[in-house]
Amino acid sequence: MISRQTPIPGTGSRPGRHRLLRWSVPVSVAAVIALIASGVLHSERPSAALPQTTPAALLASVGTPTVTGFSGTVVSHISLGLPDLPSIGDLPGGSPLASLLSGSRTLQVWYGGVDKQRVALLGTTDETDLFRSGRSLWRWDSADHEADHLRVPTGSGTQTPGLAALTPAAMASMALTSLKSLRPTTRITVRSDRDVADRAAYELILQPKTVQTRIASVHIAIDGRTKVPLGVQVYARGSSTPAIDVSYSSIRFAAPSDTTFDFSPPMGAKVRHLSMHALRRSGALTPERLTLAGPNWAGVLGYDTKRPVHLAGLGLGRALTRVSGAWGSGRLLQTSLVSVLLLHDGRVFAGAVDPSELYAAAARTQRK
Repeated sequence: MISRQTPIPGTGSRPGRHRLLRWSVPVSVAAVIALIASGVLHSERPSAALPQTTPAALLASVGTPTVTGFSGTVVSHISLGLPDLPSIGDLPGGSPLASLLSGSRTLQVWYGGVDKQRVALLGTTDETDLFRSGRSLWRWDSADHEADHLRVPTGSGTQTPGLAALTPAAMASMALTSLKSLRPTTRITVRSDRDVADRAAYELILQPKTVQTRIASVHIAIDGRTKVPLGVQVYARGSSTPAIDVSYSSIRFAAPSDTTFDFSPPMGAKVRHLSMHALRRSGALTPERLTLAGPNWAGVLGYDTKRPVHLAGLGLGRALTRVSGAWGSGRLLQTSLVSVLLLHDGRVFAGAVDPSELYAAAARTQRK
């Protein structure tokens, strides 16, 4: 069963979208998320709305929520200062990278545990759904009337690829995993005056100590009672409005029925059974990580896909600039928050830094 009573057919296929790429998180968004982390802890005096706490205690509680399940609506607003991107609208003809770099999106989220998750990305006339129940993982595309199926390896825990990585809980979790590397270069304060989805929430405010990053601050809203992340906002330097805002507009703390996470392809759907091995081999899930110095807010993430990067299908149009140097040639995506360098030889670099830092990283990791 999907979130609408009947599948809504699309208006045609979407050339340029690689099937395996659909399971991955866009690298520029992932770069921002990976740079979000906690560090040196400071505390502001909370209001009487919620009990007093410290950033350290709040961070610890986020990692061990007490709820058995919830469901709600997440609204994401992405405003990175890009030029108008074609094929963004309802996603026909566009790619995951382009569709998530601009505008607003609405997601329905159901959570019943680390191995029971469902996320639906809603369009005007279609939707994309991700279902996880135990080791079974389905991706349903109503526009193309296609379903992809994966068997998740035992012990993968919360490592659910694709849309699930674009929820507040997943983004906050990624922030926590970066705690150690960014601790020396981050200041954290905690407030208790947030209200998200009509719920009183704490707010962790992460501020880089270095001015070499384009990120001014990251705000993570934490539900005061359940300690479930309710929203993540990322601000670029010099801006009073968030470049990325992913927050619940409504949430209900009750465990969804187990049937919520089950999926059976509708009659006539094109079904493809994929394997994690094929995804890893394609680089969609685990491209080779390049070793780069400086794991901090001004650091650069580097990956080597080991194959040429085909840029025509990204749907980014004139947002990509041709660049070249002794380090190689490719295209540059530059936004108010991050810069992304995609080289024709398969190397990809991203960071909340100026392009010059990416060029330097590319020069240090040239193939011999």
